[in-house]
Formats: sequence, C-alpha cells, structure tokens
Amino acid sequence: MILRSSRSRRRLRALTGSAFLFSALATPILAQSAQKYALQLAVLSTSIGVGTGATSTGGIGFEPQIRFNRLVSREGFAISLGLGGQYTKHSAGGDELNISGVFLEPRFVPVIGSSSIFPYLSGRLALLRQSSNFGTNSGGYAFGAGGGIVIKLSKTVNLDGGAQLVRQKLGDFTFSDGDPGQFNPFTTYAAKVGLNFGFPR
Repeated sequence: MILRSSRSRRRLRALTGSAFLFSALATPILAQSAQKYALQLAVLSTSIGVGTGATSTGGIGFEPQIRFNRLVSREGFAISLGLGGQYTKHSAGGDELNISGVFLEPRFVPVIGSSSIFPYLSGRLALLRQSSNFGTNSGGYAFGAGGGIVIKLSKTVNLDGGAQLVRQKLGDFTFSDGDPGQFNPFTTYAAKVGLNFGFPR
C-alpha cells in the first residue's frame, strides 16, 4: 500500500512538471494574442514617387485591418495574416494626391521567451488607386517587406509599430486637359503605429 502510494506521488509530480514545462513553452506564442482575431487601427506614414524622376513626397493617413492570429503555431514561431485597407494624402504646393487600396500582410513571429514583447517580420501585397485635385486617376499595385514589434498592454490590447520598404507601380493617366502622364515604378517606405484589439474575449 505504501509502495503504491509512493509510486502515485511520483507519477503526480512527473505529470505536474510536464504540464508546467509545456505551459512555459506555449505561453510566448499564445500571449501574442489570446484571441483568434484582432482588429488593428493605425496611423500610416508613407512616401510616393512623383513625376518621371526620383522625387518623392511623404504622406499621412490611416490603416484599419483585421488579423487572423496563429494560422500556423509551432513551438518556435507563429504566423498570422492581416487583411485591410489604407489611405494616405500627399501634398506638394497646392497639389494633392490621394492613395487608397486594400492589402494582405502576413507576419512571422519568432518566440524570444517574452510574454509581453513580440518582434515580427512582415510582408505586404496591395492593390492601389490614386486620384488628385489636378485631374489624375489610375490603378496600381505594391509589394514589400519589413518588420516591427508588438507590445502587450493588456489581455486584449497591444501596441503595434512597424516599417516596410515598398515597391509601387501606379498606372499611366491623363490630365484633365488631355495631356498624358505617368508614374515610374518606385521604392519608398511605409511606417505605422497603432493598437490591436483582440476578440472574442
């Protein structure tokens, strides 16, 4: 009876230790977001190439997206996917150019052993539309890559900041007076900072 009791205690200790170890390994991945989905609202800063040269101008806008968390989750990393929209306004003198679009943003999140700080690598694929107050309108696309960091503020809220290098191509257009114009392909930056709200609880 004593032998059986001692053996049971050893099994219980081994089981408890295994559960604790599994929890320690799993926490950094799960803490990235405890919820299946997250809504992100961010301020966006980006640049565009204008004219036929390498001139660029900066712009400010906003970017909402919904993120599907932990599409892939392993002991050493997690992968999520974001689907959203973007809008920026670029001004130079009295001219204004507006860029809007939709995008996909996959993220690779390595485990660094922290339950509150999560660096990530990100990609981007976007379909764009430009319009202006001087009569231009055309479609385009963009793709890029970069990275950022997420800081956990609470169980459901994270601070998210990142930057990417983006290659963009906007289509040829016609000015309101009938003259043709074009944007050459250009490489610029996109930076953002915002909040993630996880749901459901």
